[in-house]
Amino acid sequence: MIVNQRLQEIEQERLRLAPATRDDFEAVATLFAALHAYNASLNEQFALADDWRALLREHFLHTHETENAFWLLAWEGQRPVGLLLLENHLDSPLFRHRSWVELVALYIDPGLQGAGLAQRLMEEAKSWTTQHGSSHMQLYVTAQNARARAFYRHCGWQPIQEILSLALSPEPRSAPLLVDPSCDGELLNNGHHHLALKTHTQVDQAQSNQDLLEPEAR
Repeated sequence: MIVNQRLQEIEQERLRLAPATRDDFEAVATLFAALHAYNASLNEQFALADDWRALLREHFLHTHETENAFWLLAWEGQRPVGLLLLENHLDSPLFRHRSWVELVALYIDPGLQGAGLAQRLMEEAKSWTTQHGSSHMQLYVTAQNARARAFYRHCGWQPIQEILSLALSPEPRSAPLLVDPSCDGELLNNGHHHLALKTHTQVDQAQSNQDLLEPEAR
């Protein structure tokens, strides 16, 4: 046990964590692709789109230096071996607890799994979340990914909702719906599915917080 712990400590000393910069996109994309290739091997529903790289690059360049997202890379020398992506979310005004942080991606190179890097990235995720004023994180995990589910449970995560899926056969000559009435066009293109018909801004969040502070005024 002591030997294994020391091996983990040596491994950790060889690893470096650093926020992703503009020049690190290829490293981000490599790890992002590996993560979703594994998810797709468990369930083909999670296969990436043909143009995923261009879309990811656009999103990365738009968010990697903002306060609402955190792109963190783990390096072993010059080799990227870990990825953490967090994004702040603001839900519909219909809900009281609107602000939360999504753990969008957590991936460790298979050669370093079990070396403590995932736990290290999780601690970084928790620290970033609390420093940005959020009280909880949420994530989506593939149901068939038993190892990831066990890791999250070990870290204290608890299920609060389930997403159920039903496979159907579309009617002949029918076209898929590409418009979500619960979102405006900008939100839909960015992959947000807020249950409201407007963009939720920081001003909107400030108003929500003020409403919570003044319940007697209603």
